[in-house]
Amino acid sequence: MKKVYIETYGCQMNEHDSERMLSILSGGGYVQTDNPRDAEVVIVNTCSVRAKAEQKAYSSVGRYAQLKKRRSETAQNRVIVFSGCVAQQEGRKLVGRFKGVDVVVGPSQVHRIDELIRQAKTTGPVVAVAPDTDQNRFRNPVKDMNGVKAYVTIMEGCDNFCSYCTVPYLRGREVSRNVRSIIDEVYTLVASGVKEVVLLGQNVNSYRDNAGEKQVTLYELLSMLNDIKGLERIRFITSHPKDLTDKLMHAFTDFDKVCPHIHLPIQSGSDRILKLMARGYTVEEYMDKINRIRTLKPDVAVTSDFIAGFPSETDQDHHDTIMFVRRANYDNIFSFKYSDRPLARANKYGDKVPEHTIAGRLKELQDAQLEITRKIYRALAGTVQRVLVEGDSKKQGRQQGRTMHGRLVNFSGTVPEGTVADVLIDDYSDNALYGKHIPEEE
Repeated sequence: MKKVYIETYGCQMNEHDSERMLSILSGGGYVQTDNPRDAEVVIVNTCSVRAKAEQKAYSSVGRYAQLKKRRSETAQNRVIVFSGCVAQQEGRKLVGRFKGVDVVVGPSQVHRIDELIRQAKTTGPVVAVAPDTDQNRFRNPVKDMNGVKAYVTIMEGCDNFCSYCTVPYLRGREVSRNVRSIIDEVYTLVASGVKEVVLLGQNVNSYRDNAGEKQVTLYELLSMLNDIKGLERIRFITSHPKDLTDKLMHAFTDFDKVCPHIHLPIQSGSDRILKLMARGYTVEEYMDKINRIRTLKPDVAVTSDFIAGFPSETDQDHHDTIMFVRRANYDNIFSFKYSDRPLARANKYGDKVPEHTIAGRLKELQDAQLEITRKIYRALAGTVQRVLVEGDSKKQGRQQGRTMHGRLVNFSGTVPEGTVADVLIDDYSDNALYGKHIPEEE
């Protein structure tokens, strides 16, 4: 029995790319293993957005390449795959740097993973990082699905060229997927038991399918998906604030399956820093969009991304960011230290912020958000939440699932996976709600 081991770094797009590769390889007789020593194919799917994630990936690849030196038959036949954004960034240099790497494959070529592995076994190391705008890049053979939630890529790439970001250089310019193939995939997922789909794209709200008589935007796609029987919930990430239209905002009220949660990265609460980042909006323009969404859907949960310590960030810029976090009243944020990235324009900016200063600012930012999250969670104590049950929790003796707002709930009960259950919230932690299942009256 052939086995494959995969290690993933980075965003949901990378997680989904890993799922796609596993699905494709399972069609060739591979089964997944949690032990790289047992695997004939070892894949490290990498992210280059943060320096820390890139260094971890390098360390893993080096360690797994050493496994090929063992005397077992599995070791001698083992194929090491370096995939993802770092693979796209470094290309053929990785083959020279890591003796033992057999396949280097960029994000737009992962649909060829089975072909590339076969080729490497026959001819030696293979590098596939050329951009691919063909619809085959979205190839996703859905089989042996389990779980109630699935990611569905609807577009890839980005045209924004924010100064800190390498995505347009590594994942390419924006390419939207054919709407028919998206609908077909979701129907297949729902038939396999999936209840919630998460639509993915680096800039998901710029989705456009112009192939038919009439352009299909994300709003129209959500309308089509909302009509699929058996599908309970729809989410979409990640949205760029400058491309968030009034029409798309109305999706939260027009379609009952679209979850009242939007991830809307701002990155900084300082107009000066936003301009240096080339984000294309001001703090007030961003806040106006949040206010308009909340006017339409008062209980909407908003989450965001922030970068601490962008080049030339002053104490005042940082203070403005803290103040904005408190004003925006986010459910949660994802915050990171700034790090120079190859290809990104900010890499050449001067006046870099010292590492110890960045670390302190990041902690202050996270502490400010934690106060807000606790307040929101505290207010939910005593309420009944509708939770889509995803399975057993890591908390012993509990199950887990999420509310429509995306909040994680650990609860006591024995509810079938995929069921939407009523849960009475009685406690909370910094990142989850706790409660007990309330059975329906007979």
